[in-house]
Amino acid sequence: MLWAIVAVAETPVIDSLKYRLDKSEIEIDERITSLENLIESYISVDQDSALYYSDILKQETSSHNKSQCNYFQLLGKIYKQQHNLRLLQEQSYKALECYESEDNKIAAAKARTELGIAYAYQGKIKEASKMFNESRLLFFQQGDSLSAIDCSMHLGSLHMMQNEKAKGLEKYSEALKYYENTKNYSQLAKICFNIGTAYNSFQNSLMSNEVQSDKKHLEQALEYFQKGLGYCKKIDKDGHSNSKFLESQLLGSVAQVYTHMEEYDIALGYFAKALQLSEDIKNDRGIAEIHYDIAYTKYKLSQNYEALDAIHLATPIFERLHYVDMIVRSKKLEADILIGLSQYQKAHNICKECYAISKKTETLDVKKDALKCITKTSNALKIYRDAYIFQQEYIAVNDSMQAMTNKENLAFQRKKDEIEKDNALLLQKNELTELLLKKERSNSRIYSLVSILSILGLGLLGFIYVLRGRHTKRIKEKTLEIKNANKELSKLNAEFSLLNKDMEITNQKLNNFTSVAAHDLKSPLRTISTYSQLLTMRNKDKLGEKDQEMLNFVSDSSKQLSGMIDDLLAFSKIDQDLGPAQVVSIAEVIDTVKNNLASVIQEESVSIEVPENLYQVKAHKNLLSQLFQNLIANGIKFRKKDDLSVIKINTVDISKDTITYSISDNGIGIEKQYFDRIFTIFKRLNGNSDYAGSGIGLATCKSIVEYYGHKIWLKSEVGKGTSFFFTLPRA
Repeated sequence: MLWAIVAVAETPVIDSLKYRLDKSEIEIDERITSLENLIESYISVDQDSALYYSDILKQETSSHNKSQCNYFQLLGKIYKQQHNLRLLQEQSYKALECYESEDNKIAAAKARTELGIAYAYQGKIKEASKMFNESRLLFFQQGDSLSAIDCSMHLGSLHMMQNEKAKGLEKYSEALKYYENTKNYSQLAKICFNIGTAYNSFQNSLMSNEVQSDKKHLEQALEYFQKGLGYCKKIDKDGHSNSKFLESQLLGSVAQVYTHMEEYDIALGYFAKALQLSEDIKNDRGIAEIHYDIAYTKYKLSQNYEALDAIHLATPIFERLHYVDMIVRSKKLEADILIGLSQYQKAHNICKECYAISKKTETLDVKKDALKCITKTSNALKIYRDAYIFQQEYIAVNDSMQAMTNKENLAFQRKKDEIEKDNALLLQKNELTELLLKKERSNSRIYSLVSILSILGLGLLGFIYVLRGRHTKRIKEKTLEIKNANKELSKLNAEFSLLNKDMEITNQKLNNFTSVAAHDLKSPLRTISTYSQLLTMRNKDKLGEKDQEMLNFVSDSSKQLSGMIDDLLAFSKIDQDLGPAQVVSIAEVIDTVKNNLASVIQEESVSIEVPENLYQVKAHKNLLSQLFQNLIANGIKFRKKDDLSVIKINTVDISKDTITYSISDNGIGIEKQYFDRIFTIFKRLNGNSDYAGSGIGLATCKSIVEYYGHKIWLKSEVGKGTSFFFTLPRA
C-alpha cells in the first residue's frame, strides 16, 4: 500500500463510545458525533459493525435534518478498506460536493484527497494527480501543513507508479524533511513505510518486465522499513498508543522484502512478530493479510499442508470484511496449494468460486488471476472446452491490461519527447544567441567567405548541369528497357494463359479418359467374374477340388481388381476443382458415415465413441465423408478377431485457424517401420487372404488432408491398436 497508514482504535475507546450512545439523555449533535467517532474506530477493526452504525448515522442525520457530509466520507473509508474502488470513488465525490456546498474548505480538501486515492487505485493517474495537487494547495492555504505534506506523499506514490523515480523521491524527501524538523515520529514512521514500499514496488515492476533483478532496490526498501521500526520505538517513549499498528505494518513489509529475496525462513520470523502485534490490537485485516503472506511463503517452501492451514485462517476474515480482491487472491493461492498436493478436483471447485467472486471486482489483474486459476484446473481435469473458453477470456483481460500499459507508456513517452523537444529548442536558442554575438566581429570574414562560395557555387551549378544531362540519358535508357521487359512479360502472360487453357483441356480429357477406362476395364472383369461363377456352379460335381479353388481364385481376383479400379477412380478425382469450401459439421459427417457402414457396424458389434462437440470445419462434405469413412472402416477391418471393436473419435488440439482430430481403434496395430509406407498407393501390409482391400484407402485419406494444406500421421503399438491424427481448417 502506497498511501498513509490508518491507525486502529483500541477496544476500550469503542466500548466508551458505545456506552455514551446508550445514554437516553444525550443530545442529538453529541449523539451524531459519537456515532461518527464509533464508525471511524470500527473501520479498521470490524467493517460489518462500521456499516451497521453508518446506517444508524444516516437515519439520525436524515430524521433530524443534519448534514450528511461526514456520513458520505465515512462510508467511502469503509469501501476503501474493502478495496471497493467504484463505491469509494462514488462516496468520496458525494462528500466533496456536500462539503463544498457548506463551504467547509478543510473537509472538502480531505474529501478531494480520498477521491484522489480512489482514482489512483484504479490507475487513473491524471485525475488522481489533479485531486492531490488541488487538495495540497488548499491545505497550505488553510495552514494545515501536515495534510499538505500527506498530499505530497500521495503525489510521490503516483510518480513511482509511472516509474518517475526521481520525481517520486523528491516528493517523499519533501515530506521526510518536514517531519524530521517537527520530530513527528508517527509521521516519520509512515513516510519511511511509504518510501520503502515505493522501492519494493519499483523492484516488482522491474521483475515483471523481465529486467535483470537489482538487489539494490530491495536493500533500500529494507533500510527504510528498519528506519521506520526505529521511529516506532520512539513513539512508544512519547506515550503514543498507535505504534503497534505501524510496527506490525513495517514488520510485515520487512518480511515481504525477505520473501522477494527468497530468504523465506527469515521472512517467516518477521511475519510471526507482525501477526502477534496485529492480534494484540485486534486488526482483522492485518491478521488476514499476514496469514495470506505466511501461506504464500510456506507454499514457496513446499510446506503445502501448513500453507493450507494458513490460507484457511485468512480467507474467512477477508470474506467477513468484504475484501473482494483478497478473497480472489486467497482462493487462487489455495487452488495452487491443492494442485501441489495433486487434489485437482478440489482445486477446480475453489477456482470456480474464485472466478464467480472475481466478477464483483474491477481490478483487471485480480480477474486475470481468477481466469488463470480456472483455466489451469480445467486443463488438468481435461475439461478442454471450458479451458478453451476461459483461456479466451484470460487473453481478453490480458490484452486490456496490455492496452492500458501501452497507453500509459505512450503518454509517458510523449511527455518525455516534449521535454526533450523543449530542451532542444532551448539549446538552439542559446546557440543562436551566441552566433548573433559573434556576428559583428566576423562580418568581414563572412563577406570574403560569401564571395568564395559564390564562385564555387557557380562552378558547382555547372557540374550539376552536366550530371543532370547524364542522369536524364540514363533514365531514358532504363525506361526503354522497362518497356521492352513489359512487352516480353505480356508475351509470357499470353503464352501462360494458352498453356493454362491447354492444361485445363488436358485435365478434362484425362478425367474423361479415366472414367471411360474405368468403365471399359470393369466390363470384361464383370464377364470374367460371372463366367467363372457359372463354370463353378455347372461343373461343381465334375471339377476337382483344386480346379474349383482356381476358379474361386479367378472370381475373387476379378472382384478385387474391380474394387481397385473404383478406388483408383475416386483417388484420381480428389484434386479436381470442387468449388469453394463450405462450413461443414463434423457431427453430420460422422452420422453419414455411420449410416453408410451400418450393416458392418451391426454385424461386428462395433462401438463408435464420439464426443459432444466436434466443432465445424471449412471443407467439402463429400471429401470429409470419404476421409472419415476410410479411417473408421480401416479400424473395423483390422480388428482383433476375439475382441469387440471400439473406434474413438476425438478433438486433440484446437487453435484459431485449425482443429486436429484423432480416430483410434483397439485393433491389431502396425509396426513402426511401416508408418511411412502405409500411406503409399497399392502398398498393403497384409496378404489378401487375411484382410480384403485395394491398398488405396489410406493413400486417398492422405490426398484429402493434403488438399487442404495439412498433414495426416499415426501412432500405433502392435496388439494394442492404432490412432490416426489429421488437421483440418477451422470454420
